[in-house]
Amino acid sequence: MPGQLDSTYGAWFVALFIENLLYGMGLVQTWIYLFRRPADKPCIKWTVLIVLALETLQMLSFFRSSYFRFVERFGQIQIDPIWTDSLQLLAGYLNMFAVQLYFASRIHASGLSLIGVWIILILAVVQISAGIAQTVVLYCLGSYTRLSETTPVTAVQSAACLACDLLTMAFLCLFFRRSKGNSDMKQTRLILDRLISDAINRGTLTSLSSAMNLILFLALPNTFWFFLGLAPSSKLYMITFLTSYVFESSLPVNASPFAQA
Repeated sequence: MPGQLDSTYGAWFVALFIENLLYGMGLVQTWIYLFRRPADKPCIKWTVLIVLALETLQMLSFFRSSYFRFVERFGQIQIDPIWTDSLQLLAGYLNMFAVQLYFASRIHASGLSLIGVWIILILAVVQISAGIAQTVVLYCLGSYTRLSETTPVTAVQSAACLACDLLTMAFLCLFFRRSKGNSDMKQTRLILDRLISDAINRGTLTSLSSAMNLILFLALPNTFWFFLGLAPSSKLYMITFLTSYVFESSLPVNASPFAQA
């Protein structure tokens, strides 16, 4: 069983590399937001900073876990999870939850479907609950060779994430298309086309990440291949959240579809 783990350390390194790239993109987007919107309300700035702080914590924890395994324990097969493994998982899940709440608030502001908002909120709560359970179970098991024993909670977490992302994408696209149909102004229609494109891109990226995590975890148990889907997922949430928010906040008040809902 340890042989299965060490033979997939390459997937761990690739995931770490992708995480670093995506985190750098998130830092640039955060700087752009803070530079362009210095007068925003403190609560809005705190939302952006909380997302950044959680992703920074996740990135540092993942790096610490990697350093421990491949530098401090060089030449040894480290099958026991350490506290930073649990911390990086928890930080990532909390960030995903925060972004899911943000988009749920956008759908609520659209006045499109209160039932849809509640379904998204329920899926988000299921996601974070299963994520916390997975973090606790993995730490209590004390070995990556028993990773397959977390399959039920991992499957629930990934499936809830996938469903939440797809539903969010569907409701946002529906709202923007309805707003587009009610507008005769060319500039407004172009803005709505951009918002529809952003919603589709966001939903596709985060859904693919969740699906890859779930498929690799189930198809290749007790290996690190699932890191290729898990590690970048929270960074994709940060990037898509910042992209959507920066673009929406740059619109004039009368051009924002949410202000007109």
